Amino acid sequence: MATADSAASSLAKASQQPVIAREIVGIHVKFTLNTPEGLRRVTFELRKSIDNDIVTWAIDFQLFERAQKTDPFGDALVDLEVEVDVKLNDEAESMADNGMSKKQARHALGKAADTAKNPNVDTATKNATVQETLDPNPS
Repeated sequence: MATADSAASSLAKASQQPVIAREIVGIHVKFTLNTPEGLRRVTFELRKSIDNDIVTWAIDFQLFERAQKTDPFGDALVDLEVEVDVKLNDEAESMADNGMSKKQARHALGKAADTAKNPNVDTATKNATVQETLDPNPS
């Protein structure tokens, strides 16, 4: 039989605040951007992963186009997976937290999409141009 002291002790332990551990192991944010005339769409996905306190960001960039607004978008014309340069981690975090600005959206739909689509541009340049979208004031 439990004594009054042991019952009181059990009750006190049960009413203590639990220890809660919070660990962010990843973030995934997707932006779907459409041009005003509706002929071009870009999906820009940011993925953050943390492994042993090492933070990495990646961008999945897809470009879709169609001839008429009434046509469905087909398969992606461009499908790039870009590992974000560690120097841009703060910009990636800011975009994930605060969203994409109009300047960034225009860059993704314009310069980044045009560069990524161009068959004469090397992959490194395509990836760098897509990453420029993270800059609050992309060129």
